Amino acid sequence: MPGLGVALSHCTVRLGRKVVLDEVSLALRPGEKWLLVGPNGAGKTQLIKLLAGLRWPTPTGRERRTYADHRGRVVELVDARERVVYVGAESQDKYARYGWNHTLEQVVATGLFGTDIPLDEPDLVQRRQVRTLLERFALTEVRGRRMLEASYGQRRLALVARALAARPGLLLLDEVYNGLDDGHRRRLTRALAGLSRTRVTVLASAHRPEDVPPGVERAAVVEQGRVRVLPWRTALRRLRRAAAPASAVPDRQAACRRRRGIQPFIELRDVWVYREETPALRGLDWVLEDGEHWAITGRNGSGKSTLLGLLYGSWPPALGSRVFRRGHPPGTSLQEIRAAIGIVSPELQAAYEAGATLEEIVVSGLRDSVGLDSPPTRRERRLAAEALALVDLGPLADRRPREVSYGELRLALLARAFVKKPELLLLDEPFTGLDPGRRRRLRAALSRLAKAGTRLVIVVHHRGDLPHEVNRRLHLRRGRAGRLPV
Repeated sequence: MPGLGVALSHCTVRLGRKVVLDEVSLALRPGEKWLLVGPNGAGKTQLIKLLAGLRWPTPTGRERRTYADHRGRVVELVDARERVVYVGAESQDKYARYGWNHTLEQVVATGLFGTDIPLDEPDLVQRRQVRTLLERFALTEVRGRRMLEASYGQRRLALVARALAARPGLLLLDEVYNGLDDGHRRRLTRALAGLSRTRVTVLASAHRPEDVPPGVERAAVVEQGRVRVLPWRTALRRLRRAAAPASAVPDRQAACRRRRGIQPFIELRDVWVYREETPALRGLDWVLEDGEHWAITGRNGSGKSTLLGLLYGSWPPALGSRVFRRGHPPGTSLQEIRAAIGIVSPELQAAYEAGATLEEIVVSGLRDSVGLDSPPTRRERRLAAEALALVDLGPLADRRPREVSYGELRLALLARAFVKKPELLLLDEPFTGLDPGRRRRLRAALSRLAKAGTRLVIVVHHRGDLPHEVNRRLHLRRGRAGRLPV
């Protein structure tokens, strides 16, 4: 597929009272491969949406957006949209938001027809194309799994495969490596390396140097709504300088002491959990003691998110499984159990698409709800302000999800989990989508919570993101457990 170019001239985007992009001018010529960098809230995702034709520039009388083919001929927006594909966290979240629960094979096939949901039946040749893409991304064995039952990484790869099925002229990737294990990252890198030898125009945003796709030759940085072109090697150096150092080796002797005579905080014995009649956890034995903070690792689909859901009460254990919670005898209500637990997950973030302010999102954590049925009290607003300040979002308290970046919304959900000072904090890839500075500040906030007595259980692919206090690691393989060094 020949590449499609796009040029922006003096484009401004306002969301509410905030100027997200300010007089942006940027030209992507057909076939070029671009890297986009910048901190959370700078405007990267909005710039990508503007390039994709998904966001209209605010009328100023000077704005212009033009698409052109490889021969320089102007392409109208209605025709260009058929050749532009955008893949990012927001495009993935809409499947949960709208309940689109088709199989991964069906999702990939929709790329052939340019639809979000299956409306057409692929013919024999098209089915072979889909099977080839599924094989390329190691999704063949799970092709019949439904989108909302697949792991976060499997969903992400299915959407990339869907994008390639569409044979785009312009491919826009918004932090596409987020949530992928090492094996899936390698497969994605090989696929993008193949694109680097084509005429497809590609722009990819990244916060980590290892997330820069192969073949990049141009780069731009977004800072405070302004866009500046810079050499791609300079952009890569910026990412490397900003990358946080790896966590120090923790003091296991102090953190792992066992207090005799005291029941573990949580104990799992021979626990099985089924999702759509398929075992996601298989005979799991696991104990959370006082003084322990756990990293949960494993490949996409290994059962990490299911384990957090089990601990939170979202996924019930199968008959015969034994789950012991200190202070909560059998028959304790789910509401009482959750009162001491904070959680952050991609599914929770998808639920907050619009409506509530960041302050109201945080207050909902005090009520263990999604949304509020009454205005926040004075005490709730004070506690919400303290939690937002902990993640440096105090000035954004009255903003709504569509008026902040994806990373800033993730931080607001973390503040929602922090606000009730939980005894147990369950975090599913909390560092995903955060720039290096935000990752450092979040790591410091988690350290303070751990020192104050909150137990941490963190699903993570980048172990260097972990706070020093994490002193245990559970590695899952197809729902079974193995303990490894942190």
